[in-house]
Amino acid sequence: MIRNDSAIWCISLLGLTCLLPFAPAVAADMETNTYQLTDQQTVLLLQRTGRYDEAEARCKQMLQLYPDNLEYKRLLAGIEVAKHDPHSSMALRESLETIIIPEVNFRGAGVAGVIDFLQAESQKVSGADTPINFVWQAPENFKAAKITMNLRSVPLADVLKYVTESAGLRYRVDPHAVVIYQAPPESSSSNVKSP
Repeated sequence: MIRNDSAIWCISLLGLTCLLPFAPAVAADMETNTYQLTDQQTVLLLQRTGRYDEAEARCKQMLQLYPDNLEYKRLLAGIEVAKHDPHSSMALRESLETIIIPEVNFRGAGVAGVIDFLQAESQKVSGADTPINFVWQAPENFKAAKITMNLRSVPLADVLKYVTESAGLRYRVDPHAVVIYQAPPESSSSNVKSP
């Protein structure tokens, strides 16, 4: 099994970035590289990573202990809004998993053209009024990268994974768009084999 340390580092950085507004309240033990979050920070982190049910349960648990705490009441209200927000990244992620593209058949097609096809096809298949937004954040030369694939009845998320990986790209799901970006270079030192 191969573990990618740079991926772990990126995930850790993302988690800490969510907590920057609360940085003074995070207790850190620099010798062990561990951080202890407050209950409010934990709820906020769960919410920002789309784990709404866990965030809600934790917040309700804290409200049982501190029923007059306005911060927990505010956090709980924010979780409810995020859970039902049609533009949350979780809603878009669900769409990518549930939209089944009937057929993808390309031979030597440019990545940009394939993404345009997927945008149009996903709107047609889902019957949505507006297409899924795709944002290109990779260098322009990647748009011409050639893709060859033949797939049938595959979720849009899987097609995006195959297309982006074939071109040396990645994608992430933001609340309002699917962002296409350049994959970070892999170094041989970042791959560690575990027993």
